[in-house]
Amino acid sequence: MDFLTNTNNLLLLATLITSGLALALPQIMGRLNKQLLSVHESVQLINQRQAQILDIRTAEEYKAGHIANSKHLPLSELDSGLKQAKIDSNKPIILVCLSGNRANTALAKLKKAGCKDVVCMEGGISAWNQAGMPLIKQK
Repeated sequence: MDFLTNTNNLLLLATLITSGLALALPQIMGRLNKQLLSVHESVQLINQRQAQILDIRTAEEYKAGHIANSKHLPLSELDSGLKQAKIDSNKPIILVCLSGNRANTALAKLKKAGCKDVVCMEGGISAWNQAGMPLIKQK
C-alpha cells in the first residue's frame, strides 16, 4: 500500500509540474522572444522609439478607457482595417487588449501582414491601470 501511495504522490507531483509549465510556457517564450513587454518596458519603447499603440479591444472597452494616442482597431476588424488604421510598419507596434490574450492572436496576424517589430503588452489595459497609468475615457 505504501508503494501505491508514493506512486500516486509522484504522479500528482508530475501532473502539477507539467500543468504549471504548460500555463507558464507561453509567457516565458514571449519574454524570451521579446514579444511580451511589461507596462514599464512598453512606456520605454514608446518614449525611446516612438512605438505605436494598437488597441484591439471592442469599441465599448476602448471607450471605457484607453491609452492616450493609441489607435483603435478591434481584433474582429484587424484583417480588413489595418491600412485604414494608418499603422506605420516601420515603427514598433505595441498591441493592447484587456488582459493580453487577444493581443497574442493579433501578433501573429500582424507579423503575417509584414509588420516586423510587434510586441504585446503583458496584462493589457488591466496591467496599465494597475500600474496607475492614465487612461482616457470617452462618453
